[in-house]
Amino acid sequence: MGDVGIMGLRPPRSDWNYTKELARLADELGYSCITMGESWAEDAFTSLAQLGAVTSSIRIGTSIVPIYARTPSNLAMTALNMDVMTEGRFFLGLGASGKLVIEDFHGEEFRKPLTRMREYISILRKAMRGERLDHDGEFFQTQRFRVRFKPYRNDLPIYIASLSPPSLLLTGELADGWLPIFLAPKRMGPSLSAIREGAESAGRSLDDVAISPQVSVYVTDDVPEARDRERPHIAFYIGGMGVFYHQYMHRIGFGEESDMIREAYLSHDRDRAASLVTDEMVDEMTIIGDPDQCREQMGTYFQAGVDEIRLVLNEPDKESYVATMKALAPNA
Repeated sequence: MGDVGIMGLRPPRSDWNYTKELARLADELGYSCITMGESWAEDAFTSLAQLGAVTSSIRIGTSIVPIYARTPSNLAMTALNMDVMTEGRFFLGLGASGKLVIEDFHGEEFRKPLTRMREYISILRKAMRGERLDHDGEFFQTQRFRVRFKPYRNDLPIYIASLSPPSLLLTGELADGWLPIFLAPKRMGPSLSAIREGAESAGRSLDDVAISPQVSVYVTDDVPEARDRERPHIAFYIGGMGVFYHQYMHRIGFGEESDMIREAYLSHDRDRAASLVTDEMVDEMTIIGDPDQCREQMGTYFQAGVDEIRLVLNEPDKESYVATMKALAPNA
């Protein structure tokens, strides 16, 4: 089986001292990574610095930070410092986020995300190599300065969260890894083809891009109840997070369902939107069952070409959260 990490690591009603204990436990249990995202709540780096300080082997990464929230030079300083502090265990997950978050929360214009991503990564790579950050682009014009400390390594991995065909091509061309969400193993062929095409255009191969989806998991004997808990999550992304996930669902064969979900969600009928998420949609993009069944379903991701699964644990309390961590641990 491939690598298994954890996305989020925040049980219900837990404080940061408890979260740090869980990070140590995840390290001991052999999990491959802990990732934290960033939207309009806690920033990712402060959280990850806390977890990196109390662990020794597990990788620490962002999934994701938006490329409109910081300048690339600022992010280079932060990411390279994280890598120094964790002695080479950090990886940087980037994404465009979406128009609503970028414009209404950050107050920045959301335009040309692929052009911005390309410029962003170019400047980040220069910083990693200790070069002058000379760049004359559409979004960024930088010159003269270098990052004024020695990076732990000059090839800190950069992952991209991408969904659309053009962004998948860019991922294959430039990134060390791919961070998808709602990945359906049976339906991931077109996405992999786009990443492969992008990689080959840059003289690389698909093997140069680590595939690391985040996948919701429910360890339970009550499959219908778990499906009902997951439906609002899927409906929120289709209806409430711009057009990207709606379009993605069309590309993987859930177009008719996605249209109805989005229409209900935008009509402010969120309960109906959730009810329109079908069992098939949940089952193909979620892991549900007892520990053995969950491990078997995890295996289908690896058989389809995934290198690492980052589990989103959906447990109602701290005790069951820890029990699930132990039940699905690589060292179990």
